[in-house]
Amino acid sequence: MRILVTGFERFGPNDLNPTALLMDRLADRQNVIATVLPVEYHTSVRRFEALLDEHRPDAAVAFGLARSFDRIRVERVALNLDEATVPDNAGVLRCGLRIVEDGPVGYWSTLPVDRLIYALDHAGVPVAASGHAGGYVCNHLFYGVHHALERRGWPLPMGFVHVPPLPEQVAGEPGRTGLALDEIERAAHIVLDELLDELLIDLPTGRDLGPAA
Repeated sequence: MRILVTGFERFGPNDLNPTALLMDRLADRQNVIATVLPVEYHTSVRRFEALLDEHRPDAAVAFGLARSFDRIRVERVALNLDEATVPDNAGVLRCGLRIVEDGPVGYWSTLPVDRLIYALDHAGVPVAASGHAGGYVCNHLFYGVHHALERRGWPLPMGFVHVPPLPEQVAGEPGRTGLALDEIERAAHIVLDELLDELLIDLPTGRDLGPAA
């Protein structure tokens, strides 16, 4: 069993992105392919698809930074909507635009969302379910990858998890705590452990991986 995990580079006013640091920590874990993606709408999806074709994983989890929250957020839905007020790192601004013109309104996460939330909460990690992944590059990637998988007929479990900023990134902001990188890493390991257990029970054999790019 192998799981593809991705994080993102820094973006906007954020001096760093905890998910990029997380990928460094997960890189040596057995069963994991970890990489950092650019914070660019179309390039991130193309890069993710290339990684799927190269590694043929059994599942995939994308991680991103949710700057406004202090809990891990396990996303339920990717919406067919880019709704951002700031450009991506390539200078592209997308506001009020469909990601795929003729695509469905949304795609459900195919990760065991409720199981992941329960496991994280049981382990004492601050966690919450989230109705959708926002309107920036994180959601764009989540939706774009699901659309690509749907096109290929590849039933790959795939979903998105947002992490909070680090405590030092919210220092001086009243009421904010952030989440330490060690805790973010612990949460990621719980997510991966639960997902591997789920795969061992439920993953069908002989599945069609779809055409290579």
